[in-house]
Amino acid sequence: MYGDLKDDIRRAIEFRYQLSPYLYSLMERAHRTGLPIMEPMCSAFQNDVKCYEEGVDFMFGDSLLVANVVEKGAATRKVYLPEGETFYDFYTREAYEGGQTIEIPVTISSIPLFVTGGAIIPMASNAIDNLATQKATGLTILCAADRDAQFDLYEDDGVSMDYENGKYLRTKISLTAGERTFLEFKNEGEYETAVETIAIDMIHREKAPYWVSLDGEQLPHFLHRRKFEEAECGWYYSQRLKSVQVRYRNPKKDHKLLVSFEQFDLIGM
Repeated sequence: MYGDLKDDIRRAIEFRYQLSPYLYSLMERAHRTGLPIMEPMCSAFQNDVKCYEEGVDFMFGDSLLVANVVEKGAATRKVYLPEGETFYDFYTREAYEGGQTIEIPVTISSIPLFVTGGAIIPMASNAIDNLATQKATGLTILCAADRDAQFDLYEDDGVSMDYENGKYLRTKISLTAGERTFLEFKNEGEYETAVETIAIDMIHREKAPYWVSLDGEQLPHFLHRRKFEEAECGWYYSQRLKSVQVRYRNPKKDHKLLVSFEQFDLIGM
């Protein structure tokens, strides 16, 4: 029907596949607790009366605000950001304080998305185009280290009822914010994950970390992005995104990542 927009449609579908770890975990949460996957703004932010009349924007889980473009030919999109939160543009990581209406440029290709402070969003790193035959073998966890948060990443075979007999994996990801920011992973269940590599994308606009460690062992620091991308394990600070980038092999057991933003001096080094 829309042959001239097939590239935009393809990118949207590919992005949905990329979000499948987040979406599947939210589906399991909805099954277990009744909490909705998509939530209207008036429900998600009940203390902000300016959200009561919003009929287009919605929260996708607790971490993503979606502000779709629905007006034909629109060149800009006004978005009200609820008060009491900090929001980050998903694509540029620009920070916005809640309680204000912003106006952003858009095209027909735009899907405006905003990451909430304290967000934890697991995404597939590898390309997926069929959830019946493919799994996420690489995991990228986008998080905003503003405040403490938790997210349950859920995995099972996606086909059978074996999860009722313990054949599932629930990874409790806990974010503890501060000068020493911790990401802790605790596993529950007997399902063997297909995830072999983990990448952390931690929004932190104030400054780069001093060091990063995994279970007490410091990871190598790369100053050049190309060398970081070639390495199997290490960390890099993106000045463009104001984000700490970390990658390592999935230990497939409980583990803890520590990102240190502590003050230091040359004598202390």
